[in-house]
Amino acid sequence: MSKSRISIKRDQKPKSTDDFFSNFEDSNEKPEPVLSNDKKAKKYTRQTFLISDDHLEKLKDFVHTKKLREDYNYTQKQALENALDLLFESIDNIEKRPKKDS
Repeated sequence: MSKSRISIKRDQKPKSTDDFFSNFEDSNEKPEPVLSNDKKAKKYTRQTFLISDDHLEKLKDFVHTKKLREDYNYTQKQALENALDLLFESIDNIEKRPKKDS
């Protein structure tokens, strides 16, 4: 049976937000994988908008079906992003809107 190499962080004072396990570090930690340009972390903004009841129900049914057949981690957020990608691809040149005067 192999032993895990865990050492105590002795050079740091515990913070009030630390729990017992935060005073230990695991030497087997793996570095986070480097993501390609397409997979880099996107910045998300919470936006509230109105949607018809029919579209919302169809969206929920679509995500449910996708989870059953293909990807059980599929979300409504992913479905909306995919739909918006298709919408944006339908127009060759999307012009930037003018900036507001503040």
